[in-house]
Amino acid sequence: MSNAIEAFAAFLAAGRRDYSAAAVKRSATSILDTVGCMLLGSGEPATKAAIEAFGAWGRGPAMVAASGLGLAPPWAALVNAVAAHALDFDDWDFPGSTHPSAVMVPALLAVMSEGAFSGADLVDAHIAGFEVIARMGEAVNLSHYRLGWHATGTLGALGAAAACARALRLDAAQAANAISIATSMAGGYVSQFGTMTKPFHAGFAAKAGVVASRLAACGVTAGAAALDGPAGFAKLMVEPGEARFAPALAKLGRPWAIEEHGICLKPYPSCSYTHRSIDAALEARAGMDADLDAIERVDVSLPDFHLAILPFGVPETTEQALFSTAWCVAVALARGDVGVADFTPAAIRQPMLRALAARTSVTARKPKDPRQNCDPQDPDTVRVALRGGGARSAAVGTGLGTPGNPMSDERVDAKFAQCAARRLPADRAKTLLALLRDLPAAPSLAPLLQALG
Repeated sequence: MSNAIEAFAAFLAAGRRDYSAAAVKRSATSILDTVGCMLLGSGEPATKAAIEAFGAWGRGPAMVAASGLGLAPPWAALVNAVAAHALDFDDWDFPGSTHPSAVMVPALLAVMSEGAFSGADLVDAHIAGFEVIARMGEAVNLSHYRLGWHATGTLGALGAAAACARALRLDAAQAANAISIATSMAGGYVSQFGTMTKPFHAGFAAKAGVVASRLAACGVTAGAAALDGPAGFAKLMVEPGEARFAPALAKLGRPWAIEEHGICLKPYPSCSYTHRSIDAALEARAGMDADLDAIERVDVSLPDFHLAILPFGVPETTEQALFSTAWCVAVALARGDVGVADFTPAAIRQPMLRALAARTSVTARKPKDPRQNCDPQDPDTVRVALRGGGARSAAVGTGLGTPGNPMSDERVDAKFAQCAARRLPADRAKTLLALLRDLPAAPSLAPLLQALG
């Protein structure tokens, strides 16, 4: 029986494209959403710092979103991935616990800046890379995540290498080397959540995918046992006895992971573990007087391993606000929505919102099934106690944007327009959206790359 790297490599090299129209749409929609997040994040401090750091090292053919700047593919992939992940508005997945497209799409756009590729090629590589991320997630999570590894930086690096190997049509031996090389660059700690370094995990993983695939194409070899061998990924980065490669590998492409699991799009720019609480707060708010002074206290309950990722109460920075359930729930109750403007430095200094966040208590509970990431049968709950008596409560198990409760095409397009409006004129944003909506049928990526840059 082949090991994990050999199985992934054989799958990638086989080049199967027998996925459904629904799978193609899911992939194309995730790519569209990621480009919007790249545009939104292109002006963030972390992205500007990345451009300053790497732009001085020379120009290249791969475009940095909304900048007119071309860099060498590894650096462009890194910068665009940082932009995509800077405000935590990018997509995520259940089995991998990663932000898959924020890593894969910048990596793929970078390697596809050289050569002739179609929209279908981009979609195919994205689907294939997600297959590796999802099956790795099935094999090692949630154990890997519980140990404190940020899977976007670890599994994301493997998925980016797989996606780039697929795009470059590497043979099985080269694809195996690409994935193995990427394991030596896979890293990222949950302890960086709430800091400017967190989006760089996506950047480092995207860069790893570009570098690993290019090295493999040029003949660099690597160990085949780097995932499931005696001193490999699973041994070093998964709790003893928790790795389950055989059942995950048996499902490679049968069914396709994007069909089985889907990819979750975000309606709110914050950590996905805040989203069920936001949805519950919005439900509890319906029909309630919006007077914040009438709210005596707010009680939120969520699984303990979710709260461990959300350590912040009343935030002091944008990065902390993205990982503060108290802040996100307070904004939802106050405004009836949660958007990008609610995480600016000015927004998080608003006295009334800070006071409501301070009156919001977030408590952890043991999950019903610790193997489930966001268990629909184990909802987040929000209870709003009102001064003078009375309360409103709501519970949400399936958050908006997940495959069980997807965002409409209209809402996805509106999110893209909101993201693009901060960086592009309206006519150019409209043109870019049309190109992305037509992506699967596009004979060439050149117009998209030109409009993006």
